Amino acid sequence: MPQTKSEVCIVSVVGRHVLSVVAVTCLGLSTVVAQEGGGPQEQPDQETSQQEPESQVPQESIDEFNQAREAAEQQRVEVAVETDQTGTDPRAFTNKFMPFFRATELKNGTTQLDATIFGTVGFSPEVGMFYELPVGQRRDFSDVEGFPPTVAPDAIGMGDANFKFLIKPGGLEFGYGQDGAMSGNVMVGWQVDFPTATQDALAGNAVLFAPIVAVVADMPFYGFIAMLNLYQFDAYKTDLASDTNRYLGQWFYMQPLTPPGPWWGGVFLLPEFQPAYDFETDDFSFWWGLEVGKIVRPGKIAYIKPGWGVGASLPTDRTSSLELGLRWFF
Repeated sequence: MPQTKSEVCIVSVVGRHVLSVVAVTCLGLSTVVAQEGGGPQEQPDQETSQQEPESQVPQESIDEFNQAREAAEQQRVEVAVETDQTGTDPRAFTNKFMPFFRATELKNGTTQLDATIFGTVGFSPEVGMFYELPVGQRRDFSDVEGFPPTVAPDAIGMGDANFKFLIKPGGLEFGYGQDGAMSGNVMVGWQVDFPTATQDALAGNAVLFAPIVAVVADMPFYGFIAMLNLYQFDAYKTDLASDTNRYLGQWFYMQPLTPPGPWWGGVFLLPEFQPAYDFETDDFSFWWGLEVGKIVRPGKIAYIKPGWGVGASLPTDRTSSLELGLRWFF
């Protein structure tokens, strides 16, 4: 049905009003939605949404940590050196690494070469462990009288290992001398030998156990004397091993010769005596060595130690030896 001109005008006016209302309404809704955060948002950039994890610890912090650790280690070494400058005092349960090389001649003609890792671990000021690991050993039997020619003239491998544990009870510490200026300790412990050798010719083929009673005491002129006494017996052995039932002494005296510091300083003497008595064979043997050491720098010591057997009675007793070694604290 055709519309008149007036009707068209009315519709046009009404349409404009409706559009205005719709526009105002939409504008209001969009404002409200924008304020409430529920409207459409820009999509974050992919690089922004997938941010890298936080960076690692700054290098400066790592350097500071390493410096603090090195300073703590140095302080520990300095404290240890104050009480045990030569690295030879068995009362000082400090961490030390002491490798040595030794050549030994036995009474029966056997020549023995040892490369040994020796050291100490301090569990506490009252408890320490000493370990001795002959990682390289060679025994030459070519000069042994009556040695069967069908057997190899030498044996090369690893020897038997031993571990020594010492306890320093506070109640057994004593003082003496003027105003009790000097001190001494009675210590107890035990040693265990394990048959870790890689060849029978290098082994004792037995687990040996030995309780220990030791006395260590200060001496004049900054020296000290130590007497370790062991009673050694076999806790387990194979048929190849003979019975073990013996006393073994490890006695030594340390005497500084020059004060530490100058290039010519830090020299010391350490004579050592090792009496042994075998209760099974009723044999007595005696060995002594003379160590000459030098403190190269605090916590680092080098030494040479020749030794001789006196009155060797058993075929396996030592007649002579020469040892070269190092000691350093860590």
